[in-house]
Amino acid sequence: MRLSLFNILGLLTLLWFSVLQAQILDAGIYPPPVGGTYDYNIFKPGAAGFPALGGTYVDPVFGSTIRRITNIGAKVGDDDSYSHNWSNANGTYLFYTGDAMPALSILNTTTGALAYSGQPFGTSRYEINWHPTDPNKYFYLSGSNLMERNLTTQTSATLRTFPGALQLMGGSLNWVDRTGDLFVVMYGGTAKVWKRSTNSLYTGSVTPLNGGGWVSITPDGNYLVTAAGPSAPPNIEHHSYQINHATTSIGGTPTQFWGLCGDHGVLVSATNGKNYFITFDCNDKPGLYRVDITLNQAGKTYAQQQAANQKLVTLSFGPPTNTNDGHLTSVQVGPNANWVFFDSESFSTDGFNGSTSNWVAYKSEIMVMNVLTLEVRRLAHHRSRGINAPSVGYYTQPRISVSWDGSFVSWASNMNISSPVGYADIYGINNPLGPIVSIPKSKAPTNLRIL
Repeated sequence: MRLSLFNILGLLTLLWFSVLQAQILDAGIYPPPVGGTYDYNIFKPGAAGFPALGGTYVDPVFGSTIRRITNIGAKVGDDDSYSHNWSNANGTYLFYTGDAMPALSILNTTTGALAYSGQPFGTSRYEINWHPTDPNKYFYLSGSNLMERNLTTQTSATLRTFPGALQLMGGSLNWVDRTGDLFVVMYGGTAKVWKRSTNSLYTGSVTPLNGGGWVSITPDGNYLVTAAGPSAPPNIEHHSYQINHATTSIGGTPTQFWGLCGDHGVLVSATNGKNYFITFDCNDKPGLYRVDITLNQAGKTYAQQQAANQKLVTLSFGPPTNTNDGHLTSVQVGPNANWVFFDSESFSTDGFNGSTSNWVAYKSEIMVMNVLTLEVRRLAHHRSRGINAPSVGYYTQPRISVSWDGSFVSWASNMNISSPVGYADIYGINNPLGPIVSIPKSKAPTNLRIL
């Protein structure tokens, strides 16, 4: 192969950006490194080369640039990130509700700096939602009032006062659609729909399947969804209710759309016009499934439900390891609305200061998948360890969360630090769905000649 100096400079530029943007797309086994700067047990806050607040490092296996968003020191990382979009409409701000900072705090996602401190959160600090299109606004519940906060003016406005105290809806998924016009509100034990632009309260209501579960609205505003009920698999209750905007009503008959696992999952309104719940089969064939919430699966077998839906990625049950657990979050607005992020949580096989032997594909990873093309991109190891050890606690689980538009994704990690118990900082990737150049796991060319 003949290369001019111009060609060489171009190739070097391509290779440089490939390193910055590379992500692994295949299904191979890629354990974290042992030895060197990024040793799986040594690379942590305080170690040589570890980034300070706002700084970055490049994941040594998957090539993504990881930014450190908090530095809480010797404190518990009890932030309430989850599947709901915990960063704002354009990925510039991130909620932080942990006691390590004044709750509620708003962080800058490119510097980690505290942009706003001590903001109101009303009834519950985990039951807050960013405005889907205005990056400077968020919503919260306060008594019987639905509130909107404007960060720019530092003022709050009451959108509507309802007949009873507004109750919590699970703190898991969004309770506002992607336009910011349709809201789920719950009072008197049932969930209703309110339309802001017409100040219309729809007729009909939905009773949550589980007192500790959630009620959510699909991003396109066409369904209310609740999960999960008490029945045994393959018939665990997952219900969708169609919303009729012409009659301003909620359908009274639910569709039982999945029965193979619990309530961990996320809703997607895909560009093909369909609504999906991305979730697990946690009893039969491990993996993440794209479940059509309009298909009635009542009384169907494992095999029938699997065949009616689409597996996105095959995971594994333990022993020797388990990858079939974790959290999911989805892009809700804009051209990337087919993408879902996942953090794999290997509760029993990724302990503090453990070995990387017997590693399997997707273990302890941050990844993203397209629900229509079925492409899977593997972004990073989250490096949070021992997350089911006694007293370590829920908040060290990564609990991945993406911005409404997909421009920033974040997660929690203790980075193999076991003391203080429950410590976890927040990390993230800016523009995780930007243009990528995959670096294949193959040998370099051997027939290059420079003339």
